[in-house]
Amino acid sequence: MITIAGEALMDVVTDVSGSVTALPGGAPFNVARTIARLGGDCRFLGRFSDDAFGRQLRSALEREGVAILVREATTAPTTLAIAQLDDTGSADYRFYLEGTAAAQLRPGDIPADVLAGSDGLALGGLGILIEPAASSLLGLVRQAPPEITVLLDPNCRPRAIKDPADYRATVAALLRRTDVAKVSADDLQLLAPGANAGTAARGLLELGPAAVLVTDGSTPVWIHTAAVERSMPVPEIDVVDTIGAGDAFVAGFLTWWSEHGLRRDDVVDIGALEEATAAGITVAAAACTVQGANLPDGFGWSSAGPEARLRVP
Repeated sequence: MITIAGEALMDVVTDVSGSVTALPGGAPFNVARTIARLGGDCRFLGRFSDDAFGRQLRSALEREGVAILVREATTAPTTLAIAQLDDTGSADYRFYLEGTAAAQLRPGDIPADVLAGSDGLALGGLGILIEPAASSLLGLVRQAPPEITVLLDPNCRPRAIKDPADYRATVAALLRRTDVAKVSADDLQLLAPGANAGTAARGLLELGPAAVLVTDGSTPVWIHTAAVERSMPVPEIDVVDTIGAGDAFVAGFLTWWSEHGLRRDDVVDIGALEEATAAGITVAAAACTVQGANLPDGFGWSSAGPEARLRVP
């Protein structure tokens, strides 16, 4: 069982032709839905609005079999991300956050036994910079049982961050109980201004994680641990857009990790990290070949004997 905590929102996507499409999104939402589509056992901890978008988001997760941990809807409107695509499929984001549903997760919404039965917890995204959700998520991480693998993907959004120093302090506090930190090269520029990616990743290791995974578009993914550094190749693909690519990576990594029964102590195993990272890369690449945070039809996860493997159409 994997627990995903954070925001659900609507991505309002404008492409180069000017066409506008509203798609379900939010980094934790995307991770939860993709894990479910890969056959993983997953539950989502976050708030939904009682408006039409909120009902659509809730229904999208329920259709995939994701368990919803906070059943009561909020009257606050659904959080919005405005995404402008360029001709390479990359998205530039602006956000409507204040007073919206994603911010409304409060400590009282989180059951005391919420992580019972979980072998993994993933969080990050906008939820860690809007209150009271950020404080609620920090409290959740601090109560994580010692055997659970905690993955943090800050998914930094500079335009949504009002106080960079305060934001870095929040990330640092979360990293103290993080086992795997997944960051992009852009994230590192915000978290460690002026440092190169390798130096910045090693700086994050010093704050608590046993492994830091650094993604950078179509270039190799780097695995950093206290003992080793490894690069993992990324396949060449025809990109439709990159929306949700990092989230798909997290989903692939965690699904593989959970399928293999791995726990927090296993993060020091470089072989396991390489295989889980390879799974993440495969899922992320597939997500980039379709519109929005989705996977191609026929793409999924299958198991045979003791090994789990990806099924690619």
